Amino acid sequence: MTPALVHLHPTLAELCIAALMEAADGIEAANDTAAFKDALNANFRVWLVVRECGVGNGWAVPTSRDAEFVIHGSSGQGRGVNDDDIGAIIPINRRVAHGLAAGGDIARIRTRAVLAYREGGGGGGFAPWMVGQIYKKGRLRSAFDPTSEHGRLRPIIRAAAVSFICEAEQPGP
Repeated sequence: MTPALVHLHPTLAELCIAALMEAADGIEAANDTAAFKDALNANFRVWLVVRECGVGNGWAVPTSRDAEFVIHGSSGQGRGVNDDDIGAIIPINRRVAHGLAAGGDIARIRTRAVLAYREGGGGGGFAPWMVGQIYKKGRLRSAFDPTSEHGRLRPIIRAAAVSFICEAEQPGP
């Protein structure tokens, strides 16, 4: 019997799903201050691109309320964020990922994202690679009117994505 072929090119939504779950796991697993700050920073970067993809593609999730809450809670690297906020961010990441999956198998989606990362040579980190792929696949030039409040975030979104892409292109240990 021939094994089933695995499609190694995740869709934009699948990359967002994998990135949201990875970011939630990272926050949950953080066991010291530095790891916690890194996890919140990674979550912030994920949410900037996920929000822009959602708006640009007319996705029902994430809601603007969820996106603003998580972005605000993740942006200060833990400053001014309490345990209740963190306790809400992790389930929001997972709920939005499940909403984007629309009943799809999250574990399988994440596995495909990891395989696509490895197929591309790996190195530089899985999370930065995912954000870079979301940015590229989403063709994130501008989902926002430049005169709106969100439009002022475009340079920040681009800078976060470019920074993650550069990190991902660095050779691994």
